[in-house]
Amino acid sequence: MAAPMPWGLSFLCRTLGWWSRQREKISWALENSLVSGERKRQNNVYKENPDGMSKMLGRDAKKTTLLVKKSTPLICIMLLCTSGIFDAYVPPEGDARISSLSKEGLKQRTERLKKKAASQLSLRKIKEYDADFKIKDFPEKAKDIFVEAHLCLNNNSSRDFIRELPTDHSFRWDMVWDIRYKTVRWRFVESLEQPQVVQIRCSSLVNQSNLYGQVTVRMHTRQTLAIYDRFGRLMYGQEDVPKDVLEYVVFEKHLTNPYGSWRMHGKIVPSWAPPKQPILKTVMIPGPQLKPWEDHEEAQGGALKPQLV
Repeated sequence: MAAPMPWGLSFLCRTLGWWSRQREKISWALENSLVSGERKRQNNVYKENPDGMSKMLGRDAKKTTLLVKKSTPLICIMLLCTSGIFDAYVPPEGDARISSLSKEGLKQRTERLKKKAASQLSLRKIKEYDADFKIKDFPEKAKDIFVEAHLCLNNNSSRDFIRELPTDHSFRWDMVWDIRYKTVRWRFVESLEQPQVVQIRCSSLVNQSNLYGQVTVRMHTRQTLAIYDRFGRLMYGQEDVPKDVLEYVVFEKHLTNPYGSWRMHGKIVPSWAPPKQPILKTVMIPGPQLKPWEDHEEAQGGALKPQLV
């Protein structure tokens, strides 16, 4: 059996325990007061000089060996396609209007022959990855892709299927841009001239082994186009009036992707092209501003009312 502790010794132990707990509380209160004071000082510095605040945080982080991460905007990189047309083809002025037997037509032919050297080098690179690629057969294949992609715009339920025909760049900026709540009626009538390849280019992205091929095809066709707004009013074009359209369409393929395919990537609009017909937009006609005690018929003023005969 343990001997009882004297009263004086037990009182001393309780006093020392209480004092140790008070010291912990005092130190915790002091730390909180210092932290709150430092926060107030940082807030005042930030209000006076925001740039100096970031420098002070970086200096304090170096002292305490902390890593301060800078907030940088995220940039998405799409590796399935490029973000534009590299080395865009420059169409000759007056194309499809000048006869090939005239003097200017012969000049255009000679300039086209000079540019074929760069296209031949790119053609060799494309054939290294796509052995079935042939210049003679590609224009007809490109025309089928072009027509099928535009026919999908007539039916809104074909949006999922249309993603397989154009690239993500063309789908976003050329195909479905600004056609929400609108109805598109497009129809291919005929080809006025046989489509032909005018330029071939190859380029890399991120590294030299990630290659992309772009082929520019000249298409002179006859089409009809009509765009209706959500109320069924005609905004652009006519369904019954076909028009002759000269287009330079760029098709792209991710060469290093074994499952890649040729897809429509964009269109080249020459600087000498005539301006397009302006689109008629639907606007709201403002009515008369009524006061709280007025009715619509009273605000019209001189409106004629039906009279009994």
